[in-house]
Amino acid sequence: MAVRQGAALLLTGVWLGVIAASWLAATASFRGVDRVLGTDMRPELGARLSGLDAAERRLALRHVAAEINRWMFRRLGVVQLGVGLLALAAAWPGVPARWLLGAAVAIAIGQAALGSAIESFGRGLDFLPRPLPPDLGRRFGLLHACFLLLDLGKMALLLAAGHALARRPF
Repeated sequence: MAVRQGAALLLTGVWLGVIAASWLAATASFRGVDRVLGTDMRPELGARLSGLDAAERRLALRHVAAEINRWMFRRLGVVQLGVGLLALAAAWPGVPARWLLGAAVAIAIGQAALGSAIESFGRGLDFLPRPLPPDLGRRFGLLHACFLLLDLGKMALLLAAGHALARRPF
């Protein structure tokens, strides 16, 4: 029991780390666009982008950031499911935290479907002029907010599972 519980605790920590890293990477990629196009723009980049006005430059680089994020979230979703299933398997026979881990895995499965919807809908918005039409912006915002709220719920479940796993004697 002690080895399985320790493995479940370790995997729960890894899973939390993957979620936190994905948030940081997604934020950094979009903030990086503004940084690269701002006062930190290298002259070589400015020369290569000189044929585009500022709005077009930003739109093109935000598209690149969005594509990177789509790639990352797709892959990290698979990683989360793998780590989650391993944590659940480690905790399954007799560890009470297994129900918390099972709920987190269920959320990750739901997020995989929601992520696909966000990806396909978002790709269609990449080159539309900003601000987006209100109906499209609201729909994308709701999809994104739902994904984020599910992520927060999943993190709460994982924190509770980690706490329960760490409290029980090994």
